[in-house]
Amino acid sequence: MRPRRDDERWSMRKVWFCLILAIFAPGARSQEDHTSTTPSTPGQGNGRSTPSTPPPSAPMTVEQLTERLRAMEDMNKKLAERLERTTREHNEQMRELLEKYGELSKRLGDGTGEGRPMGLDVGATTSPSDRAQAVDLDNPVPDYTEGQLAPRTPPPGYAVPKTPSAKRLPLIGSFGPGFQFQTDDEEFRLLVHYESQIETRIWSQSEQSPANSGFFLPRQRIFFTGNITRPIEYEFSINRGFGSLNVLNAFINIHFDDGFEVRFGRFFTPLFYDQYAISNYWMPTTERSLFTTNLSLNRQFGLMGWGYLFDKRLDYAAGIFNGSRNSFESLHNGVDFVAYLNTRPFQESESLRFARFWNLGTSVAVGPQDQAPVPVAFRVGGGSANADIPGAGTTPFLILNRNVVERGNRLLGSVHMAYFYKGLSLLGEWQYGYGGYATTAQPSSTLVPFSGFYVTAAYFLTGEHVERRTRVSPRRPLIPTNRGDHRGPGAWEIVARVSELRLGENVFTAGFADPNLWSNSALATELGLNWYWNEYTKVYIFWLHSQFGDPVEYRPGGFQKTADMFWLRFQLYF
Repeated sequence: MRPRRDDERWSMRKVWFCLILAIFAPGARSQEDHTSTTPSTPGQGNGRSTPSTPPPSAPMTVEQLTERLRAMEDMNKKLAERLERTTREHNEQMRELLEKYGELSKRLGDGTGEGRPMGLDVGATTSPSDRAQAVDLDNPVPDYTEGQLAPRTPPPGYAVPKTPSAKRLPLIGSFGPGFQFQTDDEEFRLLVHYESQIETRIWSQSEQSPANSGFFLPRQRIFFTGNITRPIEYEFSINRGFGSLNVLNAFINIHFDDGFEVRFGRFFTPLFYDQYAISNYWMPTTERSLFTTNLSLNRQFGLMGWGYLFDKRLDYAAGIFNGSRNSFESLHNGVDFVAYLNTRPFQESESLRFARFWNLGTSVAVGPQDQAPVPVAFRVGGGSANADIPGAGTTPFLILNRNVVERGNRLLGSVHMAYFYKGLSLLGEWQYGYGGYATTAQPSSTLVPFSGFYVTAAYFLTGEHVERRTRVSPRRPLIPTNRGDHRGPGAWEIVARVSELRLGENVFTAGFADPNLWSNSALATELGLNWYWNEYTKVYIFWLHSQFGDPVEYRPGGFQKTADMFWLRFQLYF
Protein backbone atom coordinates (compact mmCIF):
# COMPACT_ATOMS: atom_id res chain seq x y z
CA MET A 1 0.00 0.00 0.00
CA ARG A 2 1.43 3.38 -1.08
CA PRO A 3 2.06 5.73 1.86
CA ARG A 4 0.33 9.14 1.94
CA ARG A 5 2.00 12.27 0.55
CA ASP A 6 2.11 13.82 4.03
CA ASP A 7 4.12 10.88 5.35
CA GLU A 8 6.54 11.24 2.44
CA ARG A 9 7.00 14.91 3.16
CA TRP A 10 7.56 14.16 6.85
CA SER A 11 10.23 11.50 5.98
CA MET A 12 12.03 13.86 3.60
CA ARG A 13 11.95 16.65 6.20
CA LYS A 14 13.57 14.28 8.70
CA VAL A 15 16.33 13.36 6.23
CA TRP A 16 17.18 17.03 5.52
CA PHE A 17 17.27 17.94 9.19
CA CYS A 18 19.50 14.89 9.86
CA LEU A 19 21.96 16.10 7.23
CA ILE A 20 21.96 19.66 8.64
CA LEU A 21 22.46 18.48 12.19
CA ALA A 22 25.20 16.05 11.11
CA ILE A 23 27.13 18.98 9.69
CA PHE A 24 26.48 21.70 12.29
CA ALA A 25 25.67 19.78 15.49
CA PRO A 26 28.13 20.75 18.27
CA GLY A 27 28.49 17.11 19.38
CA ALA A 28 29.27 15.78 15.90
CA ARG A 29 32.95 16.55 16.27
CA SER A 30 35.33 16.27 19.20
CA GLN A 31 37.25 19.26 20.62
CA GLU A 32 40.42 17.94 18.94
CA ASP A 33 38.77 18.07 15.48
CA HIS A 34 38.46 21.89 15.84
CA THR A 35 42.07 22.55 17.03
CA SER A 36 44.61 19.80 16.02
CA THR A 37 46.38 19.33 12.58
CA THR A 38 49.05 16.86 11.37
CA PRO A 39 52.26 18.26 9.75
CA SER A 40 52.63 17.40 6.08
CA THR A 41 55.18 14.83 4.91
CA PRO A 42 57.91 16.23 2.63
CA GLY A 43 57.35 15.37 -1.01
CA GLN A 44 53.74 14.36 -0.41
CA GLY A 45 51.15 16.12 -2.55
CA ASN A 46 51.93 19.78 -3.26
CA GLY A 47 53.88 20.29 -0.07
CA ARG A 48 51.03 22.04 1.85
CA SER A 49 49.93 21.18 5.35
CA THR A 50 46.73 19.20 5.44
CA PRO A 51 44.58 18.53 8.46
CA SER A 52 44.52 15.08 9.84
CA THR A 53 41.54 13.01 8.94
CA PRO A 54 39.08 13.05 11.86
CA PRO A 55 37.86 9.83 13.20
CA PRO A 56 34.34 9.02 12.17
CA SER A 57 31.74 10.22 14.65
CA ALA A 58 28.93 8.13 15.84
CA PRO A 59 25.77 8.82 13.78
CA MET A 60 22.69 10.42 15.56
CA THR A 61 19.70 8.29 15.95
CA VAL A 62 16.32 9.09 14.45
CA GLU A 63 14.86 9.65 17.93
CA GLN A 64 17.51 12.29 18.72
CA LEU A 65 16.86 14.12 15.45
CA THR A 66 13.11 13.96 16.07
CA GLU A 67 13.56 15.49 19.56
CA ARG A 68 15.69 18.30 18.16
CA LEU A 69 13.13 18.97 15.44
CA ARG A 70 10.33 19.23 17.99
CA ALA A 71 12.40 21.66 20.09
CA MET A 72 12.98 23.86 17.07
CA GLU A 73 9.29 23.79 16.17
CA ASP A 74 8.41 24.86 19.73
CA MET A 75 10.87 27.74 19.48
CA ASN A 76 9.42 28.81 16.13
CA LYS A 77 5.93 28.78 17.64
CA LYS A 78 7.02 31.01 20.54
CA LEU A 79 8.72 33.43 18.15
CA ALA A 80 5.56 33.60 16.02
CA GLU A 81 3.42 34.35 19.12
CA ARG A 82 5.83 37.07 20.25
CA LEU A 83 5.80 38.61 16.78
CA GLU A 84 2.00 38.62 16.72
CA ARG A 85 1.83 40.25 20.19
CA THR A 86 4.39 42.90 19.24
CA THR A 87 2.50 43.70 16.03
CA ARG A 88 -0.78 44.06 17.93
CA GLU A 89 0.79 46.44 20.49
CA HIS A 90 2.37 48.47 17.70
CA ASN A 91 -0.96 48.84 15.91
CA GLU A 92 -2.65 49.99 19.16
CA GLN A 93 0.03 52.63 19.72
CA MET A 94 -0.33 53.86 16.15
CA ARG A 95 -4.11 54.14 16.59
CA GLU A 96 -3.69 56.23 19.79
CA LEU A 97 -1.14 58.46 18.09
CA LEU A 98 -3.50 59.05 15.16
CA GLU A 99 -6.34 59.96 17.55
CA LYS A 100 -4.13 62.44 19.44
CA TYR A 101 -2.92 63.86 16.15
CA GLY A 102 -6.50 64.36 15.01
CA GLU A 103 -7.42 66.17 18.25
CA LEU A 104 -4.35 68.40 17.98
CA SER A 105 -5.22 69.22 14.38
CA LYS A 106 -8.71 70.29 15.45
CA ARG A 107 -7.28 72.64 18.09
CA LEU A 108 -4.46 74.20 16.15
CA GLY A 109 -5.95 74.20 12.68
CA ASP A 110 -3.89 73.32 9.64
CA GLY A 111 -5.09 75.37 6.71
CA THR A 112 -7.07 72.47 5.20
CA GLY A 113 -10.30 72.98 7.13
CA GLU A 114 -11.23 73.03 10.82
CA GLY A 115 -11.10 69.66 12.54
CA ARG A 116 -9.30 67.82 9.68
CA PRO A 117 -5.79 66.38 10.05
CA MET A 118 -3.10 67.84 7.82
CA GLY A 119 -2.55 66.09 4.53
CA LEU A 120 -6.13 64.83 4.10
CA ASP A 121 -7.94 65.67 0.90
CA VAL A 122 -10.89 67.87 1.80
CA GLY A 123 -11.76 69.00 -1.68
CA ALA A 124 -13.47 72.35 -2.07
CA THR A 125 -15.58 72.11 1.12
CA THR A 126 -14.87 74.46 4.04
CA SER A 127 -16.65 74.77 7.38
CA PRO A 128 -18.83 77.80 8.28
CA SER A 129 -16.28 78.82 10.92
CA ASP A 130 -13.55 78.88 8.28
CA ARG A 131 -15.63 81.08 6.01
CA ALA A 132 -16.59 83.36 8.90
CA GLN A 133 -12.96 84.01 9.85
CA ALA A 134 -11.44 84.01 6.39
CA VAL A 135 -10.53 87.29 4.73
CA ASP A 136 -11.60 86.97 1.10
CA LEU A 137 -10.58 90.01 -0.93
CA ASP A 138 -11.60 88.50 -4.27
CA ASN A 139 -15.18 87.61 -3.38
CA PRO A 140 -17.54 90.44 -4.51
CA VAL A 141 -20.47 89.16 -2.40
CA PRO A 142 -21.12 91.49 0.58
CA ASP A 143 -21.02 89.98 4.06
CA TYR A 144 -23.86 91.38 6.18
CA THR A 145 -23.22 89.20 9.22
CA GLU A 146 -20.91 91.57 11.19
CA GLY A 147 -18.68 88.80 12.42
CA GLN A 148 -21.30 86.06 12.59
CA LEU A 149 -21.32 82.96 10.41
CA ALA A 150 -21.12 83.76 6.72
CA PRO A 151 -23.64 82.22 4.25
CA ARG A 152 -23.11 78.49 3.89
CA THR A 153 -23.20 78.54 0.08
CA PRO A 154 -22.28 81.36 -2.32
CA PRO A 155 -24.73 82.68 -4.92
CA PRO A 156 -24.81 80.93 -8.30
CA GLY A 157 -21.75 81.71 -10.37
CA TYR A 158 -19.42 82.43 -7.43
CA ALA A 159 -16.85 79.99 -6.14
CA VAL A 160 -16.44 79.04 -2.49
CA PRO A 161 -13.65 81.20 -0.95
CA LYS A 162 -10.42 79.25 -0.53
CA THR A 163 -8.62 81.62 1.81
CA PRO A 164 -7.01 79.94 4.83
CA SER A 165 -8.77 80.09 8.17
CA ALA A 166 -7.40 82.12 11.07
CA LYS A 167 -4.98 80.42 13.41
CA ARG A 168 -6.72 78.81 16.36
CA LEU A 169 -5.08 78.41 19.74
CA PRO A 170 -6.17 76.11 22.59
CA LEU A 171 -7.56 77.76 25.74
CA ILE A 172 -6.92 76.88 29.38
CA GLY A 173 -9.91 77.26 31.71
CA SER A 174 -9.71 78.05 35.42
CA PHE A 175 -11.65 79.69 38.26
CA GLY A 176 -10.70 81.95 41.12
CA PRO A 177 -11.90 84.60 41.24
CA GLY A 178 -14.18 84.59 38.20
CA PHE A 179 -14.09 82.22 35.27
CA GLN A 180 -10.93 82.63 33.21
CA PHE A 181 -10.00 81.34 29.76
CA GLN A 182 -6.59 82.06 28.33
CA THR A 183 -3.83 80.79 26.07
CA ASP A 184 -0.59 79.37 27.47
CA ASP A 185 1.31 82.59 26.80
CA GLU A 186 -1.54 84.79 28.21
CA GLU A 187 -1.65 86.76 24.97
CA PHE A 188 -5.40 86.15 24.74
CA ARG A 189 -7.59 86.06 27.84
CA LEU A 190 -11.23 86.33 28.88
CA LEU A 191 -12.46 86.70 32.47
CA VAL A 192 -16.12 86.59 33.47
CA HIS A 193 -17.20 88.14 36.78
CA TYR A 194 -20.67 88.43 38.29
CA GLU A 195 -22.04 90.79 40.95
CA SER A 196 -25.41 90.40 42.62
CA GLN A 197 -26.88 92.57 45.39
CA ILE A 198 -30.22 91.81 47.04
CA GLU A 199 -31.43 93.99 49.88
CA THR A 200 -34.27 95.18 52.04
CA ARG A 201 -34.79 98.77 53.23
CA ILE A 202 -37.10 99.37 56.17
CA TRP A 203 -37.85 103.01 56.98
CA SER A 204 -39.00 103.86 60.47
CA GLN A 205 -41.45 106.45 59.05
CA SER A 206 -44.52 105.05 57.41
CA GLU A 207 -46.68 106.26 54.51
CA GLN A 208 -43.75 107.82 52.67
CA SER A 209 -43.29 108.28 48.95
CA PRO A 210 -40.95 107.49 47.30
CA ALA A 211 -39.04 106.45 50.46
CA ASN A 212 -41.01 103.25 50.85
CA SER A 213 -39.84 100.06 52.50
CA GLY A 214 -39.39 96.89 50.49
CA PHE A 215 -37.02 94.48 48.76
CA PHE A 216 -34.78 95.74 45.97
CA LEU A 217 -32.09 94.66 43.49
CA PRO A 218 -29.66 97.59 43.46
CA ARG A 219 -27.08 95.86 41.22
CA GLN A 220 -27.05 92.83 38.97
CA ARG A 221 -23.92 92.98 36.81
CA ILE A 222 -21.88 90.76 34.50
CA PHE A 223 -18.32 91.75 33.61
CA PHE A 224 -16.34 90.52 30.59
CA THR A 225 -12.70 91.57 30.81
CA GLY A 226 -9.41 90.39 29.36
CA ASN A 227 -6.83 91.12 26.70
CA ILE A 228 -6.39 90.49 22.97
CA THR A 229 -2.60 90.39 22.83
CA ARG A 230 -1.09 91.50 26.10
CA PRO A 231 -1.03 95.29 25.62
CA ILE A 232 -4.66 95.56 24.45
CA GLU A 233 -7.05 95.11 27.39
CA TYR A 234 -10.82 95.47 27.35
CA GLU A 235 -13.93 95.44 29.50
CA PHE A 236 -17.58 95.14 28.63
CA SER A 237 -20.17 94.94 31.40
CA ILE A 238 -23.93 95.16 31.63
CA ASN A 239 -26.04 96.22 34.60
CA ARG A 240 -29.58 95.77 35.84
CA GLY A 241 -30.16 98.26 38.64
CA PHE A 242 -33.18 100.23 39.82
CA GLY A 243 -33.69 101.18 36.19
CA SER A 244 -33.49 99.00 33.08
CA LEU A 245 -30.77 96.81 31.58
CA ASN A 246 -27.97 98.93 30.17
CA VAL A 247 -24.29 99.06 29.31
CA LEU A 248 -22.19 99.74 32.40
CA ASN A 249 -18.60 99.88 31.12
CA ALA A 250 -17.29 99.54 27.58
CA PHE A 251 -13.67 100.51 27.08
CA ILE A 252 -10.29 99.51 25.65
CA ASN A 253 -7.10 99.99 27.60
CA ILE A 254 -3.66 100.14 25.96
CA HIS A 255 -1.17 98.80 28.52
CA PHE A 256 2.40 98.97 27.25
CA ASP A 257 3.85 99.98 30.61
CA ASP A 258 2.59 100.45 34.19
CA GLY A 259 3.90 104.00 34.10
CA PHE A 260 1.58 105.09 31.29
CA GLU A 261 -1.61 103.51 29.98
CA VAL A 262 -4.33 104.86 27.71
CA ARG A 263 -8.01 104.09 28.21
CA PHE A 264 -10.91 105.18 25.99
CA GLY A 265 -14.59 104.34 26.01
CA ARG A 266 -17.14 104.50 28.82
CA PHE A 267 -15.81 104.06 32.36
CA PHE A 268 -15.51 105.71 35.79
CA THR A 269 -14.06 109.20 35.67
CA PRO A 270 -11.06 109.62 38.01
CA LEU A 271 -12.91 111.85 40.45
CA PHE A 272 -13.14 111.38 44.26
CA TYR A 273 -11.21 108.67 46.09
CA ASP A 274 -14.24 106.73 47.33
CA GLN A 275 -15.45 106.36 43.72
CA TYR A 276 -12.30 105.94 41.64
CA ALA A 277 -10.09 103.98 44.06
CA ILE A 278 -12.73 101.69 45.65
CA SER A 279 -15.16 99.52 43.71
CA ASN A 280 -18.62 99.29 45.21
CA TYR A 281 -18.19 95.61 46.20
CA TRP A 282 -15.10 96.45 48.33
CA MET A 283 -16.56 99.47 50.13
CA PRO A 284 -16.92 99.29 53.92
CA THR A 285 -20.35 100.99 53.63
CA THR A 286 -23.35 100.05 51.52
CA GLU A 287 -23.12 103.15 49.28
CA ARG A 288 -20.75 106.04 48.73
CA SER A 289 -20.85 109.40 50.52
CA LEU A 290 -23.66 111.94 50.07
CA PHE A 291 -21.52 114.28 47.95
CA THR A 292 -20.18 111.48 45.71
CA THR A 293 -23.57 109.80 45.31
CA ASN A 294 -25.33 113.00 44.27
CA LEU A 295 -22.71 115.07 42.41
CA SER A 296 -19.95 112.78 41.13
CA LEU A 297 -19.58 112.47 37.35
CA ASN A 298 -19.79 108.69 37.71
CA ARG A 299 -19.29 107.03 34.30
CA GLN A 300 -18.75 109.03 31.12
CA PHE A 301 -17.37 108.69 27.62
CA GLY A 302 -13.77 109.82 27.45
CA LEU A 303 -10.07 109.40 26.80
CA MET A 304 -7.71 109.07 29.77
CA GLY A 305 -4.01 108.57 30.43
CA TRP A 306 -3.12 106.95 33.74
CA GLY A 307 -0.50 104.86 35.52
CA TYR A 308 1.87 104.38 38.47
CA LEU A 309 5.18 106.15 39.05
CA PHE A 310 8.10 106.01 41.50
CA ASP A 311 7.88 102.30 42.33
CA LYS A 312 4.08 102.63 42.40
CA ARG A 313 4.13 105.18 45.19
CA LEU A 314 2.27 107.69 43.00
CA ASP A 315 -1.02 106.99 41.18
CA TYR A 316 -2.24 109.47 38.59
CA ALA A 317 -4.96 109.85 35.95
CA ALA A 318 -5.99 112.67 33.62
CA GLY A 319 -8.42 112.83 30.73
CA ILE A 320 -11.20 114.56 28.85
CA PHE A 321 -14.81 113.41 29.07
CA ASN A 322 -18.07 114.25 27.34
CA GLY A 323 -21.65 114.18 28.54
CA SER A 324 -23.62 114.66 31.73
CA ARG A 325 -23.25 112.58 34.86
CA ASN A 326 -23.65 108.86 34.28
CA SER A 327 -24.55 109.57 30.66
CA PHE A 328 -25.13 107.22 27.75
CA GLU A 329 -25.27 109.98 25.16
CA SER A 330 -23.50 113.30 24.78
CA LEU A 331 -26.11 115.99 25.46
CA HIS A 332 -23.86 118.88 24.42
CA ASN A 333 -20.50 119.57 22.79
CA GLY A 334 -18.65 120.65 25.92
CA VAL A 335 -16.05 118.46 27.56
CA ASP A 336 -14.83 118.07 31.15
CA PHE A 337 -11.18 117.88 32.10
CA VAL A 338 -10.67 115.50 35.03
CA ALA A 339 -7.46 114.80 36.95
CA TYR A 340 -6.60 112.57 39.91
CA LEU A 341 -3.47 112.23 42.06
CA ASN A 342 -2.77 109.87 44.97
CA THR A 343 0.52 109.16 46.73
CA ARG A 344 1.85 106.85 49.46
CA PRO A 345 4.99 108.69 50.62
CA PHE A 346 6.07 106.07 53.19
CA GLN A 347 5.25 102.94 51.22
CA GLU A 348 8.90 101.78 51.08
CA SER A 349 9.89 103.06 54.53
CA GLU A 350 11.23 100.50 57.01
CA SER A 351 11.42 102.89 59.97
CA LEU A 352 7.78 104.04 59.52
CA ARG A 353 6.13 100.75 58.75
CA PHE A 354 2.92 101.85 60.48
CA ALA A 355 2.59 104.61 57.81
CA ARG A 356 3.34 102.49 54.73
CA PHE A 357 -0.30 102.43 53.60
CA TRP A 358 -1.12 106.08 54.28
CA ASN A 359 -2.62 107.69 51.12
CA LEU A 360 -2.85 111.41 50.37
CA GLY A 361 -4.23 112.97 47.22
CA THR A 362 -6.60 115.22 45.34
CA SER A 363 -8.90 115.21 42.33
CA VAL A 364 -10.61 117.89 40.20
CA ALA A 365 -13.06 118.18 37.30
CA VAL A 366 -13.90 121.34 35.35
CA GLY A 367 -15.86 122.10 32.17
CA PRO A 368 -18.79 123.99 30.62
CA GLN A 369 -22.34 122.58 30.72
CA ASP A 370 -25.55 123.19 28.77
CA GLN A 371 -28.05 120.40 29.32
CA ALA A 372 -30.88 119.09 31.46
CA PRO A 373 -29.77 118.84 35.10
CA VAL A 374 -28.55 115.52 36.42
CA PRO A 375 -29.49 114.83 39.12
CA VAL A 376 -32.89 116.46 39.40
CA ALA A 377 -33.32 115.13 42.97
CA PHE A 378 -30.71 115.11 45.78
CA ARG A 379 -31.27 112.33 48.28
CA VAL A 380 -30.04 110.16 51.14
CA GLY A 381 -30.02 106.38 50.99
CA GLY A 382 -27.96 106.07 47.81
CA GLY A 383 -29.24 103.68 45.20
CA SER A 384 -30.38 105.19 41.93
CA ALA A 385 -28.81 108.56 42.65
CA ASN A 386 -28.54 109.70 39.05
CA ALA A 387 -32.07 108.90 37.88
CA ASP A 388 -34.27 111.72 36.68
CA ILE A 389 -36.75 111.05 39.48
CA PRO A 390 -36.17 109.78 43.03
CA GLY A 391 -35.71 106.02 43.06
CA ALA A 392 -37.86 103.72 45.15
CA GLY A 393 -36.43 103.25 48.62
CA THR A 394 -34.53 106.57 48.68
CA THR A 395 -35.35 109.81 50.46
CA PRO A 396 -35.05 113.13 48.56
CA PHE A 397 -34.25 116.25 50.55
CA LEU A 398 -34.09 118.61 47.52
CA ILE A 399 -35.80 118.44 44.13
CA LEU A 400 -35.13 121.09 41.45
CA ASN A 401 -38.00 122.82 39.66
CA ARG A 402 -39.05 121.51 36.27
CA ASN A 403 -37.87 124.60 34.34
CA VAL A 404 -34.25 124.37 35.57
CA VAL A 405 -31.33 123.59 33.23
CA GLU A 406 -27.65 123.08 33.98
CA ARG A 407 -25.80 125.87 32.17
CA GLY A 408 -22.39 127.47 32.58
CA ASN A 409 -19.12 126.35 34.12
CA ARG A 410 -18.93 123.48 36.59
CA LEU A 411 -16.14 122.70 39.06
CA LEU A 412 -15.87 119.68 41.34
CA GLY A 413 -12.90 118.73 43.48
CA SER A 414 -11.68 117.03 46.65
CA VAL A 415 -8.76 116.43 48.97
CA HIS A 416 -8.61 112.92 50.40
CA MET A 417 -6.80 110.78 52.96
CA ALA A 418 -6.86 107.01 53.43
CA TYR A 419 -4.99 105.00 56.06
CA PHE A 420 -4.78 101.23 56.49
CA TYR A 421 -3.02 99.41 59.29
CA LYS A 422 -3.59 95.76 60.20
CA GLY A 423 -7.39 95.47 60.59
CA LEU A 424 -8.06 99.24 60.57
CA SER A 425 -9.39 101.34 57.66
CA LEU A 426 -9.71 105.14 57.93
CA LEU A 427 -11.09 107.14 54.99
CA GLY A 428 -11.77 110.86 54.79
CA GLU A 429 -12.42 113.40 52.03
CA TRP A 430 -13.32 117.07 51.85
CA GLN A 431 -15.33 117.80 48.70
CA TYR A 432 -16.15 121.13 47.12
CA GLY A 433 -17.27 122.82 43.89
CA TYR A 434 -20.00 124.75 42.15
CA GLY A 435 -22.43 124.30 39.27
CA GLY A 436 -24.07 126.73 36.89
CA TYR A 437 -27.89 126.66 36.69
CA ALA A 438 -30.47 128.69 34.80
CA THR A 439 -34.23 128.71 34.11
CA THR A 440 -36.30 129.37 31.05
CA ALA A 441 -37.34 132.68 32.61
CA GLN A 442 -33.76 133.57 33.61
CA PRO A 443 -31.40 132.17 30.92
CA SER A 444 -28.23 133.66 32.40
CA SER A 445 -26.15 131.27 34.51
CA THR A 446 -26.02 131.40 38.31
CA LEU A 447 -23.28 129.54 40.16
CA VAL A 448 -24.53 127.40 43.06
CA PRO A 449 -21.72 126.34 45.46
CA PHE A 450 -21.38 122.76 46.72
CA SER A 451 -19.54 121.50 49.80
CA GLY A 452 -19.36 118.30 51.80
CA PHE A 453 -17.23 115.72 53.52
CA TYR A 454 -17.19 112.18 54.85
CA VAL A 455 -15.21 110.30 57.48
CA THR A 456 -15.32 106.49 57.57
CA ALA A 457 -13.78 104.11 60.12
CA ALA A 458 -13.81 100.30 59.89
CA TYR A 459 -12.10 97.58 61.91
CA PHE A 460 -11.96 93.78 61.64
CA LEU A 461 -12.86 92.06 64.87
CA THR A 462 -11.69 88.65 63.65
CA GLY A 463 -8.05 89.54 62.93
CA GLU A 464 -8.02 90.09 59.14
CA HIS A 465 -5.50 92.68 57.85
CA VAL A 466 -5.99 95.18 55.02
CA GLU A 467 -3.55 97.22 52.93
CA ARG A 468 -6.31 98.77 50.81
CA ARG A 469 -10.00 98.14 50.20
CA THR A 470 -10.06 94.95 48.15
CA ARG A 471 -11.19 91.33 48.37
CA VAL A 472 -11.26 89.96 51.92
CA SER A 473 -10.35 86.34 52.62
CA PRO A 474 -11.64 85.40 56.10
CA ARG A 475 -9.15 83.59 58.32
CA ARG A 476 -11.88 81.13 59.33
CA PRO A 477 -14.64 81.32 56.68
CA LEU A 478 -18.21 80.40 57.52
CA ILE A 479 -18.42 78.61 54.15
CA PRO A 480 -14.90 77.44 53.14
CA THR A 481 -13.90 77.62 49.50
CA ASN A 482 -10.88 75.30 49.99
CA ARG A 483 -10.81 71.91 51.68
CA GLY A 484 -7.90 72.98 53.86
CA ASP A 485 -9.74 75.96 55.36
CA HIS A 486 -10.93 75.72 58.94
CA ARG A 487 -14.62 76.49 59.29
CA GLY A 488 -15.41 79.35 61.64
CA PRO A 489 -17.51 82.48 62.14
CA GLY A 490 -16.31 84.24 58.98
CA ALA A 491 -14.87 87.77 59.08
CA TRP A 492 -16.63 90.51 61.07
CA GLU A 493 -16.00 94.21 60.45
CA ILE A 494 -17.60 97.09 62.37
CA VAL A 495 -18.13 100.33 60.41
CA ALA A 496 -19.13 103.92 61.18
CA ARG A 497 -19.45 106.92 58.83
CA VAL A 498 -20.53 110.55 58.93
CA SER A 499 -21.32 112.21 55.59
CA GLU A 500 -22.62 115.68 54.64
CA LEU A 501 -23.75 117.54 51.51
CA ARG A 502 -24.60 121.24 51.43
CA LEU A 503 -25.73 123.49 48.54
CA GLY A 504 -25.68 127.29 48.54
CA GLU A 505 -28.72 129.28 49.68
CA ASN A 506 -29.02 130.75 46.19
CA VAL A 507 -30.47 127.43 45.01
CA PHE A 508 -33.64 128.88 46.62
CA THR A 509 -33.15 132.62 46.07
CA ALA A 510 -32.46 132.15 42.35
CA GLY A 511 -35.70 130.18 41.94
CA PHE A 512 -34.17 126.74 41.27
CA ALA A 513 -36.07 124.97 44.11
CA ASP A 514 -38.94 125.61 46.52
CA PRO A 515 -37.67 126.51 50.06
CA ASN A 516 -41.09 125.66 51.51
CA LEU A 517 -40.73 121.99 50.54
CA TRP A 518 -37.03 121.17 50.61
CA SER A 519 -33.72 121.60 52.41
CA ASN A 520 -30.36 122.59 50.92
CA SER A 521 -28.34 120.33 53.29
CA ALA A 522 -28.31 116.79 54.70
CA LEU A 523 -26.16 114.99 57.26
CA ALA A 524 -26.12 111.16 57.39
CA THR A 525 -24.75 108.99 60.19
CA GLU A 526 -24.31 105.27 59.59
CA LEU A 527 -23.45 102.41 61.93
CA GLY A 528 -23.05 98.91 60.61
CA LEU A 529 -21.52 95.48 60.57
CA ASN A 530 -20.03 93.64 57.58
CA TRP A 531 -20.13 89.86 57.75
CA TYR A 532 -17.91 88.06 55.21
CA TRP A 533 -18.96 84.41 54.83
CA ASN A 534 -16.02 83.77 52.50
CA GLU A 535 -14.12 85.74 49.88
CA TYR A 536 -17.15 85.80 47.54
CA THR A 537 -20.12 86.53 49.82
CA LYS A 538 -20.79 89.44 52.15
CA VAL A 539 -23.70 90.68 54.27
CA TYR A 540 -24.19 94.37 55.19
CA ILE A 541 -26.19 95.12 58.35
CA PHE A 542 -26.59 98.91 58.76
CA TRP A 543 -28.60 101.63 60.44
CA LEU A 544 -28.88 104.99 58.64
CA HIS A 545 -29.91 108.19 60.45
CA SER A 546 -30.33 111.39 58.37
CA GLN A 547 -30.85 114.99 59.45
CA PHE A 548 -31.96 117.84 57.19
CA GLY A 549 -31.28 121.58 57.55
CA ASP A 550 -35.02 122.27 57.20
CA PRO A 551 -38.07 120.00 57.33
CA VAL A 552 -38.76 118.30 54.00
CA GLU A 553 -42.00 117.01 52.53
CA TYR A 554 -42.29 113.23 52.72
CA ARG A 555 -45.92 113.08 51.69
CA PRO A 556 -48.52 115.75 50.89
CA GLY A 557 -48.84 117.88 53.99
CA GLY A 558 -46.33 115.75 55.96
CA PHE A 559 -42.94 117.23 56.89
CA GLN A 560 -40.08 115.86 58.93
CA LYS A 561 -36.51 116.81 59.72
CA THR A 562 -35.04 113.31 60.17
CA ALA A 563 -35.20 109.93 58.46
CA ASP A 564 -34.13 106.52 59.78
CA MET A 565 -33.68 103.29 57.87
CA PHE A 566 -32.61 99.71 58.64
CA TRP A 567 -30.50 98.42 55.75
CA LEU A 568 -29.80 94.71 55.12
CA ARG A 569 -27.96 93.69 51.95
CA PHE A 570 -26.63 90.36 50.67
CA GLN A 571 -23.84 90.55 48.09
CA LEU A 572 -22.27 87.90 45.86
CA TYR A 573 -19.25 88.76 43.73
CA PHE A 574 -16.79 86.45 42.02
